[in-house]
Amino acid sequence: MKKLIVANWKMNPQTLAEARKLVSSCEHRMNTVSDHTEVVMCTPFVFLPALTHYTHHVKIGAQNISWQESGALTGEISGQQLNNFKVSHVIVGHSERRLYLGETDSVVNLKIIMALKHKITPIVCLGGDEDANKENIKTLVTRQFRAAVKGLEEREIKKMIYVYEPVFSISTMKNSEPETGEHAALMINHIYDLLESKVGRSAENIPVLYGGSVNMGNVHEYAQYPEIAGALVGAASLDPENFWKVIKEFNRESVHHY
Repeated sequence: MKKLIVANWKMNPQTLAEARKLVSSCEHRMNTVSDHTEVVMCTPFVFLPALTHYTHHVKIGAQNISWQESGALTGEISGQQLNNFKVSHVIVGHSERRLYLGETDSVVNLKIIMALKHKITPIVCLGGDEDANKENIKTLVTRQFRAAVKGLEEREIKKMIYVYEPVFSISTMKNSEPETGEHAALMINHIYDLLESKVGRSAENIPVLYGGSVNMGNVHEYAQYPEIAGALVGAASLDPENFWKVIKEFNRESVHHY
């Protein structure tokens, strides 16, 4: 299984020129790692039309999808609209949307269903909750996972990407600290156990990433664990050299374990 690095630009950058620069800085180097590593850049909606026709090695994803097919939902974007720009992936259930925008477990489930309907791969984040801490995180992740896959068939569960995203390790959160690789691997193995309970041994072929302030300074802490299939990268993905070092480190470990 290839390593997967997902960039979450959030509400950045401010111009299309900057967005193109971020993509091209990675795109022209991807041929050196593409045998073992894939990269998805999840950009603001306004850049999708330009960027999805601008890449070859890098895939372009979205940061949100509506739970409805169409209708009077100001500010939302539909699965069909994303399809029009050949968007390959979409982030669902990110901690910031859960905490600040009222996204519930049931809404996350409906968004996953909509993404799958339009053949867009959901990148499902687990671990975001206002009261999350190390003591209750396993219970929280279990609840969010079960809610996320509710009503889905085995083949659908296997089409998704999962991210362990402990809210207490995200740099934009108050008093946050990056989590240890040992903790990340422990929780990712827990997610694999949950997946195995749904799809059996084929769970080992499903990517489970880590997302908690991964950057060039701490990436080896996570990349050294084979069970961590990659990373969801926030702030560091806006710095081309920082992001590339994250990619290279996971790629190096992938080649080592191949």
